[in-house]
Amino acid sequence: MRVLFEGVVPLAYGQFYVASQELPDMTKGFAGQVNGLCGAGEPGALFLMTGTHTGRVRLRVELHEHEPPAAADEWEEVVEAPFLPRAATVDLVPWGDGSLAALPLTPDGQEAYLLPTFRVRYCAAGMDEGRDPYGGFDPDTLEDDDYTYMEQRPDRYLLCFWPDGAGGSPVDGGLRADAIVRQTSGAAGYWHNWASTLPAPPSLWDQVEATKLERREQERRAEEYRRREEERRWGGRPPGERLRQVRGNVQGIALLDRDLVDGVAEADDVIQRRIAVWAARQAFALAGIADLGWMAPAWAALEHGDPLPAEFTDPKALLARISGAQKPGGYRIVGMVRQSHGAALSLGAILDGPVDPAAMALPALAAAAGPDPLQAALEALWAAITTYAARRAEFLAEVRRAFPVVDSKGPC
Repeated sequence: MRVLFEGVVPLAYGQFYVASQELPDMTKGFAGQVNGLCGAGEPGALFLMTGTHTGRVRLRVELHEHEPPAAADEWEEVVEAPFLPRAATVDLVPWGDGSLAALPLTPDGQEAYLLPTFRVRYCAAGMDEGRDPYGGFDPDTLEDDDYTYMEQRPDRYLLCFWPDGAGGSPVDGGLRADAIVRQTSGAAGYWHNWASTLPAPPSLWDQVEATKLERREQERRAEEYRRREEERRWGGRPPGERLRQVRGNVQGIALLDRDLVDGVAEADDVIQRRIAVWAARQAFALAGIADLGWMAPAWAALEHGDPLPAEFTDPKALLARISGAQKPGGYRIVGMVRQSHGAALSLGAILDGPVDPAAMALPALAAAAGPDPLQAALEALWAAITTYAARRAEFLAEVRRAFPVVDSKGPC
């Protein structure tokens, strides 16, 4: 047997602790126990109750190689509990203070996962006397600066540790439960009764199952959020697999006219490519730039399914060239109206704003030349819609007249 500590422990609120890492919670420490003096419900920590509320009590801490003999008769209260240390050396900690003493449970500082399960015996004497704030002293005989009654408390305590070879492990549920070995005082009875009212904590198996259920619920919520977000981005209903694979700027047209999007997606590659080229021409025609002579190579490339000539692949240079070639009075450039206050604008309100038709039409050219016919058609259609702006209903009706195969319910 080794004495790990012998001395006085300062108290407040009638409690002190043994901790491997963090201090224990009072309710969690005693939940599911029969005894209310030594709370061992949280692995790596003990929550220890005393009769004295505030003062300094005597304490002895012993480490035994084997279970010690039964507690001597001098100890009025005796309880036992399992202890699962999380470190080879634990700390004796008063309330509201740092470590008072280190308590090495193994001489060689074993790793935490190699530590044995311990059994703890907590003994007390004089708890009822300790509940007296003056501990048996007559307060009328004490001077104002005499705190002898706090230094010489009548209750004292013994804490014993030993490896519990029969204790099992927390995984297989084989730990020996806590026990009240001896009860004498009303103070101890009060805490034992309190502990008996606490609901038992969930078993390790229950905790594992609860974690699984929580994870599945999180996954379900994430999937539900993903589904709703996808429906929102695609105009109210989820896209088919072919449409879901489309990348690029296709969300706008899906929100504006989802039926048209589905119609285009169901068409074959040839029709989709024709729609892309046609939409680009319509946009450029509205902007007054479709018939510029130097645009002919671009239209020829699109008609034959060839890549655009290099001079048509730089949008900024192309816009500058178009702006220089535009005849006076052909169109005027106006900026987008910026809304800095109030509620967010709807898609329709945004499209109704004044735009530069040439700038809006330009993306249709590159879109129509894209490698994926479906994406080419949808992006070119969207560029044309933004070019038509407030007149977009005319364009959407014209799409359906030009390509009846894509017609469904019409724009919402």
